[in-house]
Amino acid sequence: MNSYLRAALNARAVRTAYNVMNQYRLLVEAMIRGGADEAAIEGVRHMIYYGRTSYDMQLGFVTETVAYDVSALCELAHTQKREVDTRLLDMFLDLDQPIRLKKQETGLQGIRKAQLKLACYYLSVGAEERAKKIAADMATEDRTRLQSIREQLSKVESKEFWEVTDRGGNFEYMPPKQKEQMDRFFGMLPP
Repeated sequence: MNSYLRAALNARAVRTAYNVMNQYRLLVEAMIRGGADEAAIEGVRHMIYYGRTSYDMQLGFVTETVAYDVSALCELAHTQKREVDTRLLDMFLDLDQPIRLKKQETGLQGIRKAQLKLACYYLSVGAEERAKKIAADMATEDRTRLQSIREQLSKVESKEFWEVTDRGGNFEYMPPKQKEQMDRFFGMLPP
């Protein structure tokens, strides 16, 4: 998987990287379900590496894809009551990096959207400490960026993406119970 991702990034083949990342996520999901925690950690470590690499290459959509996939893995580990959950969350919170070029804004927004979605999931299932950890990570984030992200996520109503894809879902969709937690999450952030 790592070789496929490297080849896709080197070719700047965003759609190929998106599809390979989908398979990578499915592989790590199987590891989590099978109790192969250390292998899952290693897989996520590599996914994050390619997320950062794509960020530096200004391939924001790939970075965003990595963010949503790692977020989904954090959620799965939590629902499976796997101890690896906390470690994955810590790794996920290290994915974002400072913007060095304006072109990197999309990638950073994608990461923050995925982190916000995960925080709202945690709040919806009573895992407030994990949501607080995400809020602490976002404490110094630009408020204009966060407000924009909030508005964008608030407008998403459809679970299904309007194009046919292997993933089938809309990255930005949150179930109503989860979306209802946005006010609560933003209340955790300093003014």
